[in-house]
Amino acid sequence: MARLDSLIIFTTVVKANNFTNAAHQLGLTPSAVSKQISLLEDKLGVRLLNRTTRSVSPTEAGQLFFNRCSRILEDLEEAEHMVKDLETSPRGTLRITATPTFGRSMLMKIFSKFLEQYPNVNFDLILADKGLDLVREGIDLAIHLGSLQDSRLVARPVAKQKVILTATKQYLDEHGYPQKLGDLYEHHILMVSGIDFAEPRWIKRFLKEAGLQNKDRRFTVNDLDTLCEATMNDMGITALPYYMVREELASGKLVHLLPEIIFPSRTIHVVYPENRYLSAKSRAFVDFMAAYFEEHDLDKTG
Repeated sequence: MARLDSLIIFTTVVKANNFTNAAHQLGLTPSAVSKQISLLEDKLGVRLLNRTTRSVSPTEAGQLFFNRCSRILEDLEEAEHMVKDLETSPRGTLRITATPTFGRSMLMKIFSKFLEQYPNVNFDLILADKGLDLVREGIDLAIHLGSLQDSRLVARPVAKQKVILTATKQYLDEHGYPQKLGDLYEHHILMVSGIDFAEPRWIKRFLKEAGLQNKDRRFTVNDLDTLCEATMNDMGITALPYYMVREELASGKLVHLLPEIIFPSRTIHVVYPENRYLSAKSRAFVDFMAAYFEEHDLDKTG
């Protein structure tokens, strides 16, 4: 049996979690399917599937092989569509990873608009605070904030993450509006800790310049969404990425404080492996995301 056929059989078995169901989908007998999987394992010299009497599941090696096989078959399908119709729109599943905060704050809006233009694309979103191995996890694109350490990855900048000092109008009406940096000492301060957005160097510099090194924080948390929620509930003053709060600023719920203070901005990149062919759907999404940020001025605070 051809190598491509064995890949199709293997991916079908993994998706079906069962030899019998996979055989039915493929028009083969369960014994024929099981034999092909065994031959494939013998050729690779590694066990790909854990077998029980009722189901199968991929081993660690099997999952890695499945991710790569799925990509090969999907790329082949896309290539066939492109050959049959050179004007076909992007199609297939885009597997993307991003931080939970960025995913919740921005990606749903971008996905919704993208699907209006490219209805044949599906999204598989993985939210993770730490970077994932894109090749190992079978991920097409990653949304990355800040500098990139892995030289095996290509990073396209799409926007800047601006950070602003903010609080609710209600909190400020009750506690006063700071007119200069030193005035912050008289206010409740909310802080984020332990995440990439809060780079310790500029946090420490800001605290020193504001004279806040020894001041107790009203609230400290290692999650940006929770910090934003605390701010929205009138608990105090904090620094947040502009993209998280732009709607609340526009509505007047939040106030941009001391706009003359410029926090260091971080670049938002779309990242993909250096040696991977960038599919039509991936190219379309990267271009769309860059255009979306430019159109909506999400890196501007003024």
